[in-house]
Amino acid sequence: MAGVALVGYVLAVVLAVVIVWIVARRRPQGDETVPPPVRALLSAARRRATLAVIAAAVAIVAAFVASYSLPALLGLPFLLSPAVGATAGLLLYAAIPPRAAVVEADRVRDASLTPRTPVSYLPRAGAILLAILVVAQTAFVLFTGFTSSPDDSGRYRAIAFQVGDVGSVSTPYAGWFYGIPLLVATAILTAATFVALWRVSSTPALPDSDLAEVDAGWRRATNRIIVAISAAAVLLQFGGVAVQSGLTLRNAAYNSGLLVWSNTGVFFGWAGVLMLIGSVVGLTLALLWALTLPDLAVDRTSPHRVEAVAP
Repeated sequence: MAGVALVGYVLAVVLAVVIVWIVARRRPQGDETVPPPVRALLSAARRRATLAVIAAAVAIVAAFVASYSLPALLGLPFLLSPAVGATAGLLLYAAIPPRAAVVEADRVRDASLTPRTPVSYLPRAGAILLAILVVAQTAFVLFTGFTSSPDDSGRYRAIAFQVGDVGSVSTPYAGWFYGIPLLVATAILTAATFVALWRVSSTPALPDSDLAEVDAGWRRATNRIIVAISAAAVLLQFGGVAVQSGLTLRNAAYNSGLLVWSNTGVFFGWAGVLMLIGSVVGLTLALLWALTLPDLAVDRTSPHRVEAVAP
């Protein structure tokens, strides 16, 4: 079942990439109004962001495939693949040095001195969504952990019910066996997200105070991409464990005639499906925003401010 799900997910991502590529090619270029040196900097920022998205997606799929060679770990590497892949993509972005701004010899560098932090240009809606996902995933892990039971090997990855003389046990269930590593991987992903945001905030400002809005525009657009990558990874791992745990819970509860528990499993399953779809949407938007980053940076500016410094 995991193999079929992986193939379906990869096909969905490939289809999304094709659609994004078509949309990006047909979209008119909005960065033609900025000076050529600034345009080159925005193009470099676009390449870095695009590479981060593609690297994250490829790393996730590669980790998924590699997990099949570790059956003794009972699917644990499969569960952690999204966080591992997204972390790799974000750290790759942070490791790529920014392109240096070229300033003419007879021109004075005049950049904004406003202090910047990793959260200075953080997208409010995206940050709130990511925080909600992390909190919800933590609550899910706690719920499944406290309701889990040990399997035959003593690992808390089963759900068991006993109604009178009728007992039912089903695996795999999130429990502590999967839940604790999932929380650790999410913490590492959060740290990688912060590092990538720090990389954006620490990049020197464009060498002209008249371009302050363009400078802020590319930072906002890039941070939105970073948050989208992180959110897509959390949605993918949370959705996957929710679907599997929901099916396991429903089967165990149904066999014991426990309607409330069975419906809870159904809810987990459908919520997981929606999150899996959301992860595809998140990666798609991240790639679209990466490919159109220069346009997003300029779109957020006042045209007359840009034209004032255009040659």
